[in-house]
Amino acid sequence: MGKIVEFNVIKYDGKCKKTMTESTICEYPLNIFVNGQHLTVLLCTPEKLEALTVGFLAFQGIIKSFHEIKSLKVDKENGISKVLLKDDTFDSSLYLKQILPDTFNNNKDMEFFSHIIDSLGINTITEDNVHIESEKIYDLMRRNLSYSEAFKATGGAHCAALCDGNNIICICEDVARHNAVDKLIGESFIKKIPLRDKILFVSSRVSFEMVFKIARFGVPIMISKSAPTDLSIRFAEALNVTLIGFVRGQRMNIYTNPQRIK
Repeated sequence: MGKIVEFNVIKYDGKCKKTMTESTICEYPLNIFVNGQHLTVLLCTPEKLEALTVGFLAFQGIIKSFHEIKSLKVDKENGISKVLLKDDTFDSSLYLKQILPDTFNNNKDMEFFSHIIDSLGINTITEDNVHIESEKIYDLMRRNLSYSEAFKATGGAHCAALCDGNNIICICEDVARHNAVDKLIGESFIKKIPLRDKILFVSSRVSFEMVFKIARFGVPIMISKSAPTDLSIRFAEALNVTLIGFVRGQRMNIYTNPQRIK
């Protein structure tokens, strides 16, 4: 199964119409089982499914390292990923809980966010020795955006790239922006790539959950082509994450913690 699917469509251009073949990104259901228990279904692009599984389990707090997995088997034909943990006490009912309260204080002050961060069990980023030059930001974003043949063909893929400040170390794409980041985290776990001195580039809008994902693993800088939400900005500030958006051409917006940008 490929990540690009062809469909016949009727295209209108002014008063003219014609039937053509159009490329569309594949949305594929992956059922994740952990120790025989069905955990969830992820709608994803059918590639790097092992990395997606590992990254998702890491984000959920089910594993802290790849060594905690005894075996991982993906049945791509049937959309099943089976994980066997070394810890046989896993209980699926303890996971996939909503990570934020149903309502937020309208003031959204720093004390409130500090309380939420404590309740989520993540640490404020302390790494201040990671820096990147502004010209490198423009260059690496261009390379991230030019990677995806699926995006060029369909316009429906998101890219996420892990960088060391000079080069792209690994890059992943998916129909869902969260999956692209999970694939990147999973690939880093599998290849034993440390994350605390790396920079994340994404092609998509930045939500709170994406900032939460990278902060959980100590990534100090997140850079996007698109816009951040207000909640992602507030959490990035509280977590000491450098958040940059709207990187287009030679322009960008630095929203939080600019000390890491040269």
